Amino acid sequence: MKRQDRWASIIEMCKYQDEVKSADISKELKISLATVRRDLQMMEELGMIIRTHGGCHINSAQTSEPPMLMKNSQNPKGKYMVGRYAATLIKDNMMVYIDAGSATYSMLSYITAKNITVVTIGIPHISRLIEKNIRTIVLGGTVRPSTQAITGMVTMEQIKNFYFDIAFIGVNGIHPIYGLSTTNEFEAVVKKEVIAHSASSYALADSTKFNVIIPSSFATINGIKIITDSIGDYEGDTGSIIQVKPLFDKQQ
Repeated sequence: MKRQDRWASIIEMCKYQDEVKSADISKELKISLATVRRDLQMMEELGMIIRTHGGCHINSAQTSEPPMLMKNSQNPKGKYMVGRYAATLIKDNMMVYIDAGSATYSMLSYITAKNITVVTIGIPHISRLIEKNIRTIVLGGTVRPSTQAITGMVTMEQIKNFYFDIAFIGVNGIHPIYGLSTTNEFEAVVKKEVIAHSASSYALADSTKFNVIIPSSFATINGIKIITDSIGDYEGDTGSIIQVKPLFDKQQ
């Protein structure tokens, strides 16, 4: 088993237990305890887990999600650059999916394409889309107060009835090994379904999202294009990443 696959499996085990024992990891993955110890040491250095005596647990410092209103105030310049660039990718007559989240909300003010239809699960997004006189379809489901998003199995089933020309996805963590992740398993399932039903998919992320791992993964690093202002000290594969800060710097 490749190291990347082992690490992903360890994270999955940590999601459902307060503490995972090294012996259980060894048995489940059919690897030696020495390999487990090396993996856990490297994962801890990357901030993915915290080692304990005889095992590990997930790094909870990276799993909490601030309320939507608080996220709107974080790195506003980065979100502005990401949102403004993302909006230019929407062309006339497109069927568009716009996810919940502060980064996707930031792009709404800059949409200029005509005769488009936007499907969304973002509650704050609805009024902004109406203000811009954009035809809007709101998916049903369960409301998450912290993210002001509509999600769940009902949402996922409704997505199966659509096919999008382009989709813009919110993300909480981007990690070179674990990929793109979010705080809620239902939201991760919805994001996966949207990506599967889209001709082109883009994750919107400011620089604070890199080198962060959140429990529920929904895409690999190369499974979706990523729009960001800057990758900071991120050292993973950058083949699918679009950095917009240099573009804006040239315009100034």
